[in-house]
Order: sequence, then structure tokens, then C-alpha cells
Amino acid sequence: MNQVGMTLPGGRSSRGPAPDIYTVLMFGACVALLGACAFVGLQATKVSKDGNPMTPQLPGERISLPSGR
Repeated sequence: MNQVGMTLPGGRSSRGPAPDIYTVLMFGACVALLGACAFVGLQATKVSKDGNPMTPQLPGERISLPSGR
């Protein structure tokens, strides 16, 4: 009966699809990864030469960290 859409009265009400535990864990991992990328990017701007973390370091160039905060 249920295969053709008929249900018995008083039966469980059908609910819509809900995310399973793996979907929730994957979403949590993506949020954590996004937060970690943002943290590393902010820290890279503090120690980079021009304030741009994507500035390449040239070979033979002396690496110096900015002094102070």
C-alpha cells in the first residue's frame, strides 16, 4: 500500500528528508577549515613584507620579520 502512496490512518506522519550525521559532520569540517584558512591568512598579513601574504619571496633575498606589533 505504501508503494502507491496510500497510508493507514494513525500511522507515522511522513517528514521531509533530513540531513544525516555524515552531512552534519562534513558541514562542520568545512566551517572549521574555513576558519583555519582565515586565521592563517590574517597571521600571514602580519609577517609578510608588504602586508600582502601572496607576495613571492625572491631567491637570495634576506627574510626579515617586522619588529613590534
